[in-house]
Parts: sequence; structure tokens; C-alpha cells
Amino acid sequence: VLTLLGVLIFTPDALLIRLTNLEFFSLTVGRGTIGGLAMLLGLALYYRRDFKKQILAIGGWGLVLALLQGSFTWTFYGALMNTSVANVLVFFASMPLISALMSKMFLHEQVQKATWIAIGVVVLGLLIVGSRGLIVGNWLGDFLALMCAVIMAGFFTIVRGRRTVNLIPATGFGLLLAALVASPFAIFPEMSSSQWVYLIIGAGFVLPVALGLLTLGPRYIPAPEAAMLSLLETVLGPLWVWLVISEQPDANTIIGGAIVVGTLFLHALWRMRQANAA
Repeated sequence: VLTLLGVLIFTPDALLIRLTNLEFFSLTVGRGTIGGLAMLLGLALYYRRDFKKQILAIGGWGLVLALLQGSFTWTFYGALMNTSVANVLVFFASMPLISALMSKMFLHEQVQKATWIAIGVVVLGLLIVGSRGLIVGNWLGDFLALMCAVIMAGFFTIVRGRRTVNLIPATGFGLLLAALVASPFAIFPEMSSSQWVYLIIGAGFVLPVALGLLTLGPRYIPAPEAAMLSLLETVLGPLWVWLVISEQPDANTIIGGAIVVGTLFLHALWRMRQANAA
């Protein structure tokens, strides 16, 4: 339920970024500052006297997560500035399989044959999506979107390995870190009232609530179910953008995205059946 709520709340985030219509550094500072402070303020109100204890409990791994969250913020916004929302979310959908590879490399978990096959098919789908980027010049955005998936796969691998610790504060610090690094380069234009509304809704509610729920989710939900739920973002995110601002995905994105989403769905379904059989 936590992961499902997090994904559903997160689906309009790319649309809100488009509607906010700020350049990269101003967007990073605005959303990072508002989102980070909102998340930490919410935690302070919830934990009250235990807030300091929760902050100190994140330890060294919490600092690593903060760096990963800050890096994800930069790459995610950079990707959205340089390619379509659909492309970003299709590449991001590969995160569960990248996470499986990281689990094998760093946690020495066994990767089954079906997972290797799924990885191969997903790579094919991503190549189809990214091939058009080489022609029309948005390859940088596609590359940054892939980096988003790699960074968040590492993020959730660490979260799964530290289930007993509440790592939400690290996410808040990561947002503030991204804003701090971007602040010397930001040029804040005069913003309209509608831009402020989109910024506050996205950074003050969608971002902290969704990231908080998605950070908690891996502590309670099996990986196959998490993989299936993550597909909602890939489907609903571009749909919001298409309905509101008519940003339509091209044929390569639709074909490659269908291959990626279909493969991930079948793989997650297979994993769930395996888990139930055991």
C-alpha cells in the first residue's frame, strides 16, 4: 500500500515540472529547498522529541543515500530538460532489473536465468527508445534518464539492506544538497502565480510525500510486487503530460516502451508466482 500510494502520488510530478517552466538550476534550487524542508519539517512534527534521534540513526549509509538522492535530482531534472517525459519514464522503468544486477554484484544474491533474459529484452527495448535520440539530438536526456534508473536502483538496494533504519531523513537532506550545489548557478526569474502554485504543489506535497512513501515501501513489500507497481509511473506519467500539454510520445518510444513495460510485467508476474509457490 505504501509503495502504491507513493507511485500514484508521484505520477503527475513530471507534468508539474513541465508546468513550472523554470530553467534547470532555478528548478533544482526551488524544488530541492521546498521539498527538503517540507520533508524534514513533517518528520520533526511527527517525531517531535525523537527527531534528533531519527536524524542521527541514519548513520554513514544515510549520508550515501543523501548523495544518491541529490545526484538523482540533478539527473532527473536534466533528463526532463533534454528529452520527452515518456522517454525518461521508460528508461526509469528499467530500475528493478538494474537493482537485480546490483544485488548480484554487491549483495551476492543469485540472479536467475529468467531475469537475465528479461534484462536482455529490456535492453533491446531501451535501444529502440534511445535510437531516435541519436537522430533528433536528445541522446543526452535519454542517457541521464538511464542514470536516474541506475542511481535509484542503488538507492533502493541500500534501503532494502537497512530495513531496520528509517532513512527518510536522508532523502530530505539529499534534496537540500541538490539545491545547495545548484544555488550559485541559479537565476530566478519573476514567476507568475500559476508557476508558484505548480512549484509549491510539486515540491511541497508531491515530492516529499511520494519520496517518503517510496523510501518506506521496500521495507515491507517484496521486490516482484514493487517492480509491478513501478510500472504505473511509466504508464500514467506520460498520460498526464499528453492530456494536459499534448506532449505526445513518438513511435520509437511507444514500441520500445511497450517492450520494456511488457517484459517487466511478465517478469514480475513470474517472480510473484515463484514466491507464492515457495
